[in-house]
This record gives sequence, C-alpha cells and structure tokens, in this order.
Amino acid sequence: MTEELKVDEYGRILNDPTHDESPSHGNSPAAWALVMLVLVGLVIAGISALASGWVIMWIGIGIAVLGLPVGFFMRLTGKGANGDYKGS
Repeated sequence: MTEELKVDEYGRILNDPTHDESPSHGNSPAAWALVMLVLVGLVIAGISALASGWVIMWIGIGIAVLGLPVGFFMRLTGKGANGDYKGS
C-alpha cells in the first residue's frame, strides 16, 4: 500500500484502503420488517393505553415483540444486511 491518501477540503479521507466496503447500516428487508412491526405495535399500544384500551394495548405490545423474531428469522434466510439479498 504505497498509494497516498486523498483528502478533500473538509478533511475527509476519500480513498482509505481499510474501508473497502461501505456499511449497509441495516438497510435490508429484515431490518425494515423488524422496525416497522415494532413501530406499529408501539404506536397501537401507546394510543390504546391513553384511551384505556388495555386489551388492545397488550395486542400492540405483542405485535412489537413479534417484530424481533421476524427480523431474526428473515436475517437467517438471507434477507439481512450481510445476506444474499441484492436490493434493486
């Protein structure tokens, strides 16, 4: 590695050889499914708790908790950030 590092006017290194791959930041179907299920479940739970709808609140919490295994198993099937998924 004798190549000289290139730095832009803001001090950012443009050709750092130690960072060949950019991180995906979880941008995958598994991550989106997990986040959406948790978000929808917690919104349902929060609104129903304010309206004293305790049964619906627990259903919302169940939806939020269901997001964790859904995201985990989608990652195992190759739909995660480092899986075989090739987004378009």
